[in-house]
Amino acid sequence: MSMMLSRQGHAQLSTSQPVRSYRAWGMLATFALTVGAVQRFAKTKDSFPSNWYVHIAARVNDVQSWVRDHRLTHPLFRFGFDPISNTVDWALRSINSFFLWLPWYLIPLAVFLVIARNGHVVAGLVVAAIATYPGAVGLWPQSMDTLSLMTVSVLLAVLIGVPLGVLAALRPRVEKSLRPVLDAMQTVPATVYLIPVVLFFGIGRVPAAIATVIYALPPVVRLTALGIRQVPVATVEAGEVFGSTKRQLLAKVQLPLALRSIITGVNQTIMMALGIVVIAALVGAGGLGQEVLQTLQIRSPGRGFVVGFAIVAIAMVLDRVSRSFAEPNPVTAGGNRRTRTALLGVVAVVATGIGRIGGWAAFPFKWSSSFADPIDSLVLWIRDHFDGVTRPLNDFLVRDILVRTRNFLGLSVAWPVLVLATAALCWWAKGWKLSLFAVVGLLAIGYTGMWAYSIDTLTQTIMAVVVAIAIAVPAGIWSGRSPRVERLLSPVLDALQTIPSLIYAIPFVMIFTVSAVPGILASVLYAIPPGIRITALGIKGVQEEAIEAAQTFGASRRQVLWGVRVPLAMPTIVLAINQVIMMVLAMVIIAGMVGGGALGFKAVEALTRGNTGLGIEVGIAVVVIATLLDRLTQAAAERVQPPSSSL
Repeated sequence: MSMMLSRQGHAQLSTSQPVRSYRAWGMLATFALTVGAVQRFAKTKDSFPSNWYVHIAARVNDVQSWVRDHRLTHPLFRFGFDPISNTVDWALRSINSFFLWLPWYLIPLAVFLVIARNGHVVAGLVVAAIATYPGAVGLWPQSMDTLSLMTVSVLLAVLIGVPLGVLAALRPRVEKSLRPVLDAMQTVPATVYLIPVVLFFGIGRVPAAIATVIYALPPVVRLTALGIRQVPVATVEAGEVFGSTKRQLLAKVQLPLALRSIITGVNQTIMMALGIVVIAALVGAGGLGQEVLQTLQIRSPGRGFVVGFAIVAIAMVLDRVSRSFAEPNPVTAGGNRRTRTALLGVVAVVATGIGRIGGWAAFPFKWSSSFADPIDSLVLWIRDHFDGVTRPLNDFLVRDILVRTRNFLGLSVAWPVLVLATAALCWWAKGWKLSLFAVVGLLAIGYTGMWAYSIDTLTQTIMAVVVAIAIAVPAGIWSGRSPRVERLLSPVLDALQTIPSLIYAIPFVMIFTVSAVPGILASVLYAIPPGIRITALGIKGVQEEAIEAAQTFGASRRQVLWGVRVPLAMPTIVLAINQVIMMVLAMVIIAGMVGGGALGFKAVEALTRGNTGLGIEVGIAVVVIATLLDRLTQAAAERVQPPSSSL
């Protein structure tokens, strides 16, 4: 009887599989016929019908005109935005004046004392020496401007992010509500934040600080929540047994044990804040970002690297100082901490007094010669001696790849076909919700008149992502297999992530001329560090049991790599590709500044000309593209997840 039932079950299974197969092929054929019919009858000369534009820019600019007319009188500004703006401006000016009032040597001295208090004397000396670099190259005042902007922005992010992270950890409903907001804040490029912020807060350092807070807030929120949730349940229960209230548990148990995770979040917030100093300079933030913009105008890559290394120096100083609070030395973590802290305070006060009495506030010297001239000479030499290679390569990439791809997607393929194909792909990958978002989002791009610019941006993004993946994934696999390679790549990747991305583009502009190519190459350099690091993390994270099992059956090293490590690490590799895509999209505005055109150029035009309506239209297009690519790659990561990891 059981055998008969088993045979019947196998028969039903075998007959259901062809039915499903025929159904799938039928749906595919129907979709292909539909697409063909739409392509045949919806093909027009325009990429998107211009008479369908809804002209959002005009309506937004009407609001902008109203804002300008009522900025001084309306209660919304007098009692809402103006107090916020005045408070942030006061904080920026006060901290900047304080930094410039201090004797120049006090900041390196404070850096050394903070790091060395845990016993890391050599590291303290090295980081203190690095802190003097901006002054040595004549960028001390500009560095203090940038440092004050970072200080205020990070403090605001911490004051907002830590309480939100605590709430998210303690209340699942809050965490569920915050998750899509934080996802959007990390997906949307920073330039999109600047456009509405400038509308309500004007031009200057205040909108730059507020946009920086928005851009850099997610890490501290997420890592604070993670740290609170990772506190051992037994520790919390022990506190409850001894009669501690929820407030006492939070203040004396959960927050202290989550401190390392919180400080890691602050560290990531600092790094993200430093990443947009150049973009902030477009709205009047000044500081080192303004110096970088000037290097683009004079086309001096050497000067760009001088300024870029000053930003790297600030990043390294802030990184090491913040890490010193998360990694206390057990030898010096005894009960005399208050005594040491008081002694350090006395030393700082005495050093400040001596410097003020001696008039030693300004940086005392400047290097007479720098490494800017040799770098400029090297770039010019490459341009002059390899012009027969770089110019034809530039023309080939632009004419035969970018233009052809753009014309195919924007002109040869009818826009409804592109919408249908994207919607079908989203439905297959994630379901009807993402498919609906794709349809609404793509139609919004078309209705705002940004269709052609978006196709151009998508084409450049695809090319940059393909090149970056071709470099990042093999390098990440190699780094994950070899600790020596990982150690060698680490400082290079740190520099690529910290140096402002615009600096990469300056030598490429001089070598390849003004076009989309310099922006694409700069995007590749900016995007490969997270791709390499996340890929290496996935390779290293493969369980040893799976590797040992393969080796037991006689698999060679190459077979273990391609048959075990890479397949099991594929979800992480896909997430690395996701980060590469997001980093490339974050470079949209930089590409527009060096001849890339497309949405990046429109974003620069909106920011520099105060055209908020145009900025909103560009923002809608960038958000839709970024969200779709982000969700599709996340869905791909879920689909390649091995069955064992979901158990």
